[in-house]
Amino acid sequence: MRDYPLENLSAFPPHVAAGAVASINLAPVTGGFVIHVLGDAKSDEAALKKALAKIAPELGTDVRKSAPNQWFWVGDAGVSSDRLTEIQAGLPSQFALADQTHGRVRMRLSGASSRRVLAKGTMVDLSVDLFAIGQSAMTQIGHIGAMITRIEDDRFELIVLRSFAGSLWDELQHMAAEFHHP
Repeated sequence: MRDYPLENLSAFPPHVAAGAVASINLAPVTGGFVIHVLGDAKSDEAALKKALAKIAPELGTDVRKSAPNQWFWVGDAGVSSDRLTEIQAGLPSQFALADQTHGRVRMRLSGASSRRVLAKGTMVDLSVDLFAIGQSAMTQIGHIGAMITRIEDDRFELIVLRSFAGSLWDELQHMAAEFHHP
């Protein structure tokens, strides 16, 4: 838990906005939260979702597996330090929360060519039949570690460390260049 208030500033320069082109849209996700959930050896995603739905139904149960017994819990609402303390107190002792909202950035890549753009930078097979809606993968996009989650048919959300957000944004813009139509 954080011991002092944080001012969550954008990781992107002020001029960066959603980049819409013919078959690609890249947009930063502003606001919301990213909480790293650590579980013990016996923890599982179903138990975590059930506990979160009971304790914090207003925040949803969008959890993304990042490693064995570890997840990122994400949402679009703001979460105060006091509310996060309440949630931790209500969770079974097998789960611990670490607020990553200040240290991770979310961005969304969507459009008919989104898979083709991502395929230029990652080894993960994002084909429709292998990478289902809701599925996540920790991977590299070029040299940058990121989590890719398929959130809709041709829509992906990427979570990256804040210090790499600008570089990943630039890399994605470069990889999408061929899909720009005059």
